[in-house]
Amino acid sequence: MRVDRRLGGIGGLLLGVVLTAVAAAEPGAADTPKGRIEALLKTGSDSRLRWGRVPDFRTRIENLYAQRGYRPLWVQEGRPVPQSSEIVACLGQAETKGLRRGDYDVDRLGIWVDRLDAGGAVDAEQVALFDVAMTLAVARYATHLSTGRIHPRKVNFGFDTERKKVDLAALMAAILQDPHPCGSISALEPKISFYRALIGALARYRGLAEKIGPMDIPLPAKLEPGDRHPDVPTLRTLLVSLGDLAPDAASPRDPEVYSGAIVEAVKRFQIRHGLTPDSVVGKATQAALKVPLTARVRQIELGLERLRWLPEPPGGPYLLVNIPSFHLFGYRNGADEERPDLVMNIIVGQAVSGRATPIFHSDMTYIVFRPYWNVPYGITVKEMLPGILKSPDYLARHDLEIVPGFGSGVPVYEADWGTIQGLSSGALRLRQRPGPKNALGLVKFAFPNTDNIYLHGTPSRNLFQRSRRDFSHGCIRVEDPVGLAEFVLERQGGWTRERIEQAMNGSQSKIVTLKYPVPVYLFYSTVLLGPDGEVQFFQDIYGHDRVLEDLLAREFPPIDPEGKVP
Repeated sequence: MRVDRRLGGIGGLLLGVVLTAVAAAEPGAADTPKGRIEALLKTGSDSRLRWGRVPDFRTRIENLYAQRGYRPLWVQEGRPVPQSSEIVACLGQAETKGLRRGDYDVDRLGIWVDRLDAGGAVDAEQVALFDVAMTLAVARYATHLSTGRIHPRKVNFGFDTERKKVDLAALMAAILQDPHPCGSISALEPKISFYRALIGALARYRGLAEKIGPMDIPLPAKLEPGDRHPDVPTLRTLLVSLGDLAPDAASPRDPEVYSGAIVEAVKRFQIRHGLTPDSVVGKATQAALKVPLTARVRQIELGLERLRWLPEPPGGPYLLVNIPSFHLFGYRNGADEERPDLVMNIIVGQAVSGRATPIFHSDMTYIVFRPYWNVPYGITVKEMLPGILKSPDYLARHDLEIVPGFGSGVPVYEADWGTIQGLSSGALRLRQRPGPKNALGLVKFAFPNTDNIYLHGTPSRNLFQRSRRDFSHGCIRVEDPVGLAEFVLERQGGWTRERIEQAMNGSQSKIVTLKYPVPVYLFYSTVLLGPDGEVQFFQDIYGHDRVLEDLLAREFPPIDPEGKVP
């Protein structure tokens, strides 16, 4: 079998797929495009493919071609169909979406389209190679736009992307019937407003990264308002470039004095980077100033990847809880809303083993006014028992009671050596009575999940003023439980703010089942867009960015390490 080595050099995944399959093709395969495509798809050896997920595409692509009798999709009478050039151009926009154009062999496919379009003798083998290569590239790009390059389960995120799986046959039909087919592919991108905003932020920060080099300004260990330093003008220039300081902002008479508009600009920079907004350029602020803008670009790309994992929001209300920014966002009208209707500070699980808040999606189905707190066994043994053993009135002071199990109507046991032993062994349980001392506050928002995570109020209000707020055992404390209850119960009917406050301060616990469950997305992105469109960056408190970046770097091992175009 003769293989055109120039056209065979498509590189990356495409080279691995098509050449492996062609090498294994049966000698007797009909020397027509249909015959070559069928042989190419049926005799490929998955064990030799360079990218492990390709077999998933291969089955779907084989079914696609089988439905067409293995006729080419992209070639008619030896020439590429008119949509071919635009599709290659569409693939070439991958970088603007936070993806890598090299993963889709854009340059090689473009050269191939030009060669075929120029006419001349083209044998069946070359048509088959090109056709399958184009289909693979489109299938891969469409899938990455819709559900990301990495499956969320690989990083222990509880999102199901199966419902977003691309219908390859429908997509190809739409592309090949549309003179401007890129729209069919773009329609697969997430509809959530955060995604659209981050696409714009990516372009802006790519531009900034090209203009601004290393940002290591040799400031003193602490620069406070009123201080004087020769590098204050350099700091001013940087803040103007980043958009924290207006270019026409008034300068002090002495440009080396840290005062006036630049002080407020530093405060804005600190707010955008999740720091304490005190306008003091100390250790944390200087560290944020020194982060290369290329690293900020990467943060945005990681944020886009994770947004592709989210299920599409419904048409009605939903909640998005972003862990690194310590914020909850509520949207009343689904994905079309550009700005959230509800924003509040939250407290999340500590950045230590066993306490990090998990990332998943569930639907909120009920809320509890004046809830009991069913104390987990680990907290009972590690945090409660020492106090109980030390002080006879510990239980009374903390509104705690010993019970045989969690549920309504269970008996309450007196504290004695036997019941305390029962707590230690797990035979008995500890719970906290409803009231102002209760760790869950006066309302609990429940959405079924295997980790027993929920949103709730808290009697400890002072922690919401911290810039970094990972203090819980995993559940999420909300700063404004009344406001959240109003949002959740809005479609329930009859639940005014006054009624909510009465239920929270009543004498009995009350469970309210939601007529319309509210989707809750516990999410993780170290970059967001603020209310005025400003780009906000946050610490990678759980190390998820590092893990995802490593996985993305390990995908698509190149066959041609130099990336040469044949």
